[in-house]
Amino acid sequence: MLMNIKLLTRLFFVSNLAFLLVACGDDKPVEPEIETSEDVKIVSVNTTALTASIVGSFEGMSKVDLALGEKGVLYCVKSADAASVFKSWLDGNDNPDCEKFTAGSIQGGEYVGVIKNLYPETEYNFCIYSKSKDGKTRKISSLSSFVTGSFNPVFKPIVRVSPSYTFVQVTYKEVKMNELDASSCTIGVLVSTKSGAEPGVGTTLTPYNGYYEQYYDQYISRAFGVKPDSSYYCRLYVEFKNLDGGYSYLYGPETSFSARTSEELAVDLNLPSGLKWALLDVGEGSSDALADDRDYWPGWQYFHWGSLRMFQGLRNVAPNKNAYEYWNKESNTYTFLADDIKGTEYDAAHMLLGGKWRMPTKEEVQELMDSTALYWTTGVGHGVNENYRSGSILHLDRDSIIGGSNSVPFIFHIGGFWTSTFEDGYPVAYDVIADETNDRFVTAGHMELVTGKGGEYARHIRAVWDPNM
Repeated sequence: MLMNIKLLTRLFFVSNLAFLLVACGDDKPVEPEIETSEDVKIVSVNTTALTASIVGSFEGMSKVDLALGEKGVLYCVKSADAASVFKSWLDGNDNPDCEKFTAGSIQGGEYVGVIKNLYPETEYNFCIYSKSKDGKTRKISSLSSFVTGSFNPVFKPIVRVSPSYTFVQVTYKEVKMNELDASSCTIGVLVSTKSGAEPGVGTTLTPYNGYYEQYYDQYISRAFGVKPDSSYYCRLYVEFKNLDGGYSYLYGPETSFSARTSEELAVDLNLPSGLKWALLDVGEGSSDALADDRDYWPGWQYFHWGSLRMFQGLRNVAPNKNAYEYWNKESNTYTFLADDIKGTEYDAAHMLLGGKWRMPTKEEVQELMDSTALYWTTGVGHGVNENYRSGSILHLDRDSIIGGSNSVPFIFHIGGFWTSTFEDGYPVAYDVIADETNDRFVTAGHMELVTGKGGEYARHIRAVWDPNM
């Protein structure tokens, strides 16, 4: 009997021990042992909302490995698997299931790295690592963690909204935030036909990043796609990454504005057809003949024939056939779009201005030539078509054609624009040919219709208002 009691006691003890071992294993997985190195140490960590500045040291590394070996930070959003993931790199996996930052540098004998584009108010696991030049020796520091701060950029009301005919110019003050956070987010201008719209939603317009006016301590940006006779809403936004793999947004105060009207844009030259011509080229902003703002925004109004893409002039590569969507490389010919593209999806004037606006035909340009006289304004570089019967004038931009090699664009000092007409295998253009030019002024010239090469050159587009559309 005594023996049975002892046996039962032993069985009870063993079974409970097994139960305790199983229970402990289910509650807290055993982390893998990682052989960290005393040669690689974390010195300090400083965080903002979107960045982490990490300082570390690499002791015992040769000068060659310190200069040419790989150094960086392994990090991930806090996870129970972080130790296993970092260990996989130590075991030879160069692409572990975590982020790998390699852009740091050695400063004063210490490693300094600034990790950007982090998520605000988030905890991360990390370690510093080193790999010798030959890849045979790998070391990591002990594992640590950091937490990013909250992200609270400060917006100010928009200073000024200046609408034109195809874009709006927005003037605003700096969005205040930590300097490092500013390098980890995008600040943009949102223009939409709907109040409270978000970036990327169909009604929003794409802004040009703009420039900084130091004297006034303000920024100027342009959003393209504004159409005459329309109403819009405008606000600034800050875009930053979120944990879902997408982007989150914060917004400044919203304001509203009305675009310019077609009545303001249309010039009545008293032509026999009654057709009205646009005061400005598509994409041009100033109604002043001097158009001073062109010095700040060169080349926005250049188009391939049949294309809606505006070339940025000297800011990017020159227009060429390889960049033209309607050039067929195999047959070495232009893709036929239509005998006349007026009012179609290929008509940039109609697509960008909307309403009754479209590109002029060859015949309508001929009417302009027959009914007006051309002269050049002094010192401005603009041609003027004037109808002496009505006293109405139409300014033409001199620098209206751009072309060149694949990498070196140049602007021709002649005026003109595309027509909507396509004949004999080429689009037709209207050019104001300068007979005499110097660095700035055109002193004489004449007008003619020419065969234009739609892919090798990009020209301005001048719209006409067609009451029959």
